[in-house]
Amino acid sequence: MSHIGLFDPSAMTTNQSSWKHASTYISNTTSNSLTVPQLEPNIDEVHILTSVENYLWTYVSPVVILIGVFGNCLNIAVLKKMQFWRHTPLLLLAVLAVTDITVLLDGLLRYWIKYAFKLDIRTLSDASCKFNLYVIYFSMQYSSWILVCLIVDRFIKTNFPFLYMRLATIKKTCVIIIVIFTILSGINMHFFWTNGIKDEQCNDIKPEYLNFEKFVFVNLDFVVLSVLPFSIMLILNVFVYRALQQHHKFRSSSVVNSRNSRRTYTKRQFSQKLTRMLFFNSIYFLFSTFPISVYFIYDANNKFKDDLKNAKKHVAWSLLYLLQYSNYSINFLLYAACNKVFREKAKEIFGLKPKGCRYKNKRENNQRSSSISHRTTSINDSVNTLVSGTYDEHSDYSEYIQTNANEYVDQNPNTQTAV
Repeated sequence: MSHIGLFDPSAMTTNQSSWKHASTYISNTTSNSLTVPQLEPNIDEVHILTSVENYLWTYVSPVVILIGVFGNCLNIAVLKKMQFWRHTPLLLLAVLAVTDITVLLDGLLRYWIKYAFKLDIRTLSDASCKFNLYVIYFSMQYSSWILVCLIVDRFIKTNFPFLYMRLATIKKTCVIIIVIFTILSGINMHFFWTNGIKDEQCNDIKPEYLNFEKFVFVNLDFVVLSVLPFSIMLILNVFVYRALQQHHKFRSSSVVNSRNSRRTYTKRQFSQKLTRMLFFNSIYFLFSTFPISVYFIYDANNKFKDDLKNAKKHVAWSLLYLLQYSNYSINFLLYAACNKVFREKAKEIFGLKPKGCRYKNKRENNQRSSSISHRTTSINDSVNTLVSGTYDEHSDYSEYIQTNANEYVDQNPNTQTAV
C-alpha cells in the first residue's frame, strides 16, 4: 500500500466502522497506558517511604536512646566527681542531664516500642495517655529553659564578672530552677483534663479541646520550646562570643610568671572552656529544635489526602524528630570534645588514666611537697632564732627587774598617787 492510499476518501468511507473500532481500542489502550503507570510508581514510592519511616524508628532510635541515656548518666557521674552542688553552672548541667534522660525514656522510647513491637504505651490506659503527654512536653520545654539559664550564667560571667560573684549562688540557682519548673508545669497541666482515650486513641476528649490543641497550644509550645529560647540564646551567644574573643586576645598578649597567676589563669581557662562548651551546645540546640517546631505549625494548617504527600510528610517528620532527640543525646560528646577537665574526670571513672600520668603527678607532688617542706624548715629556723633572741632579751630584762625589785616597791603603802 502506497502512502497516498492512506488518505483516499473512498477507502476511508468504506472502512469507517473499522476505523471507529480501531480508534476506540487505541483510546482505551492509551488511557490505560497513562493511568496504570501513574498508579504503580505511586504505590511503590509510598511503600518505599513507609519502609524508610519504619527503619528510622526501629533501628536508628534505639541507638540514639542508648547513646543518650549512657552519656547523660556519665555526665551525672562526672559532675558528681566535680562536686556540682558547689558550682552553679555544674548544678544546671546536672539538672539538664536528668531532664534529657526523661525526654529520651518518655518520648523516643515510646516511638521505638510502637514501631518495633506495634504497641503504643500511650494508649494503654487513660492515665498513661495524660501522663505521657504531660511529661514529654514539659521535659522538652524544661530542657530548653535550663539551657537558657546556662547561657545567661555564662553571659553574666563573661560580661559582668563582679555582678556574677554576687548573683551566682547555689540558693538563687535552686530558686530559679523551681520557678521554671512551676511555670512550665502550669502551661502543660491542661493535658490531664483535655486528653484521654477516645476511639482507642489518645486524643482530645471534646471538639473545643481539639481546636485549642491545634490552634492555640501548638503555637504556644512553638514559642516556649523553641522561639523564645532560640531568641534569647542567639542574642546572648553573640555577647558571649565577643567576650571569648576579647579574652583570647588578652591571653595571647599577656605573660604569666608567678605561681598564683598561673593558678588563676588555669581557673579562668576552665571557665572559658566551659563557656565555649555551652556555646556550642546552645548552637546545636537551635539547629535541632527549630525545624521540628516549624513542621508542627505547618502540619497543623496543612492536611493532604494524597498518600504520596502524606508518606513524604511522615518521613520528614521522622527525620526532624530524630534530629531533635539527638539534641538530648550528644551532650556528653560535646562536653568531652570542648572540655579537657571533663575528659580527664571521665577517664578516672573508667580507670583509663595512664600510669605514667599518675607517676608524673605523684613526682610533681613530691617535688612540690619537698620544696614546701624545705621552705617551711628555713622559715621555722628564722622564726625560732628571732623568738629565741626576743626571749633572751625579755629574760634579761626580767632578771634585772627581780634584782632591783626593792627600788620599785613602795615603802609606804598608805600613800596615794596623784591623778
